[in-house]
Amino acid sequence: MGYFRGLWNDLRKNVAADPDLLLVAAVFALAVLVPHYFRPRLHAGGPGWPGAVTVLWRSVVYMAVPLLSLFLLRMPPAGAGFRLGKPAIWLRDIGLLYLVMLPIVYLASRQSGFQRAYPYFAFERLDFAHLLLGLGIRAFGMFAWEFFCRGYLLFGFERRVGGPAAVAIQTIPFAVMHTGKPGPEAIGSIVAGIALGILALRNRSFIPGAILHWAVAATLDIFALAYV
Repeated sequence: MGYFRGLWNDLRKNVAADPDLLLVAAVFALAVLVPHYFRPRLHAGGPGWPGAVTVLWRSVVYMAVPLLSLFLLRMPPAGAGFRLGKPAIWLRDIGLLYLVMLPIVYLASRQSGFQRAYPYFAFERLDFAHLLLGLGIRAFGMFAWEFFCRGYLLFGFERRVGGPAAVAIQTIPFAVMHTGKPGPEAIGSIVAGIALGILALRNRSFIPGAILHWAVAATLDIFALAYV
């Protein structure tokens, strides 16, 4: 009986004491896995189009699954970063961070590994209209990704474990999700994850990070095209 009493006490201590953290972690992990195992059967023709469909589907999942769980967490969308935040502050924040990133992105775009990987969708090379379409799809993707990591995961943990721990926690999956990208970008995502997490906490919103993330990605696509 002593064994079962100890087992019950440990379960109660580690599960019942704070089920919200386990729910956030489980929902986040589920949303990461779903796009890999359940994919829409759409046959998009042409180079780059299957990748675009994948990004759109993944983005829908990254948004929908966490949003559906918010009522279980008793967490309003604003509590997950769905708010404008403090534009007077974050406009300057993202402007400064973009200027810091600009020379790094330029130098990266001249490397062969980045030129093979970017622009992100092959059809962006066709003409200006296709470039705008690709950047639009990427904008939706970045919005979803930032909500997923710097909205749902960051703020879901922050209210239980505090800001510094939440920033550290969300940085790990964010960096892992860069597996397959050019090496410098994957390693740089560790620093980017920390910076974007602090930016979200500072402004109580993931929207500034979404704008900055997209701006850097769009600039990389454009710079890479310049060397085609």
